[in-house]
Amino acid sequence: MIRINLLPIRQLKKSARLKTELLGFSAAFVLVLLVLVVGWFALAGKITRLQDELVALEQKKQSYQPILKQIDTLKKEKEMVEKKLDSIKKLQASAQVTVRVLDEVASRTPTSRMWLTSLQQSAGRLQLQGTALDNETIAQYMQQLEASEYFEKTELTSSAQTDVAKQKLKSFSLTINVVVPNS
Repeated sequence: MIRINLLPIRQLKKSARLKTELLGFSAAFVLVLLVLVVGWFALAGKITRLQDELVALEQKKQSYQPILKQIDTLKKEKEMVEKKLDSIKKLQASAQVTVRVLDEVASRTPTSRMWLTSLQQSAGRLQLQGTALDNETIAQYMQQLEASEYFEKTELTSSAQTDVAKQKLKSFSLTINVVVPNS
């Protein structure tokens, strides 16, 4: 006798396998969803902490603003003081140069053969006017001034004969560049 199994075993097995797969996929989906939710909460917590930290740092920065303003004020005052000190040093140096220039002019002027009538110093230039016995005295005087470390480029701007007390003398005008020697 042939037996025929009328129970749908293949369909039952197929249905059971389908249920198992569906249950596995559902479990995997729930697991992935759970991981995503946990990750989202972790990131949200991190964002909140970073925002709180940012607020705290901004408050700390604001608390330093008066100190930063005070530092800027002090820097500006320091720059002003340094400028004033530089100006004082320049004035002292130029005053010393002026004294040295006058000393050089006085020591190099032959008083028995030449008389200075005017001396002006401005912007690194010295202008001398005077009277001399002759042109040779003026030329020697120019050479002596050129020999000084404080003078360079001595130029005779004018020379003319003049009568002083019935004597024929030479009036002259010199322009000299004043330099500060390297110490």
